[in-house]
Amino acid sequence: MKTIAHFFLCLTILLCFSCKEQEVQIPIVDPPGSDRVILLEDLTGVKCSNCPIASTIAKDIMLSFPGKVVVIGIHGDLLSEPTTGSKYDFRFDEARDLENYLKPWFGKPAGAINRVQFEGEPELAISTPEIWSNLAQQELNKDHLMDLAGVVTFDETTREVTIEIGARAVRNLEGTYNISVMLTESHIVDAQDEKQSDGSVITLQEYEHDHVLRMMLTAFDGDSFGVNPEQGVLVNKSFSGILPDEDGTWIAENMEAVVFVHRVDGGSKEVIQAFQAHVVE
Repeated sequence: MKTIAHFFLCLTILLCFSCKEQEVQIPIVDPPGSDRVILLEDLTGVKCSNCPIASTIAKDIMLSFPGKVVVIGIHGDLLSEPTTGSKYDFRFDEARDLENYLKPWFGKPAGAINRVQFEGEPELAISTPEIWSNLAQQELNKDHLMDLAGVVTFDETTREVTIEIGARAVRNLEGTYNISVMLTESHIVDAQDEKQSDGSVITLQEYEHDHVLRMMLTAFDGDSFGVNPEQGVLVNKSFSGILPDEDGTWIAENMEAVVFVHRVDGGSKEVIQAFQAHVVE
């Protein structure tokens, strides 16, 4: 099954796919705002009793800006171990590395919005979810810098996911950039600690975990994308990975491919464009 990203402009990107060029048509639409898509990385954990509130806020932001916000739930290290009644363990090495890469952060929940260090905020990943929406709006109001499109295929027999990416800067950019490619999974029903209004903590046994980071197809801090991308120059990349057998999770129909381009020089980690698509449409 193939999924094609939809941008808000007319652009044709040629992607190398299965040893031949495949033309990806991007339709003309007339939306408000720009074609900018931002990333919200939610540092969370099964034993983080305040994290369900943050997850709800992240979902509300996605609904407020449909098609403009990509969310990843990172179960790295702190408060991420399974809790009472857990069937699954969402931790893996690259998730731990990514959680540490997004420092500084005060504690969980914490959200990194486009990996921007906002003025007046002491941490990169912000531990006050109530202000995430305003900061997301600030990022969405910035100039659109790069078009990013992709085709995702899934082989049901081998369980291989292949992601073909086309990227094109819309103006000359300065700096060194990496590209990160990940797989997330939603609709995972499992245990989660939650704080109650009286301050007590209970464990929800039927909590739905969404946008959980499950696999990385690049290094945790990305693979090289290029230096000083030039306006209009097309960059094609291909990534693939094999899904483990289903065990109640790793259900391809519940998974999405997430791709984003980000700076990696001068102390900046800023994401300039993100993209997501269902593994199976």
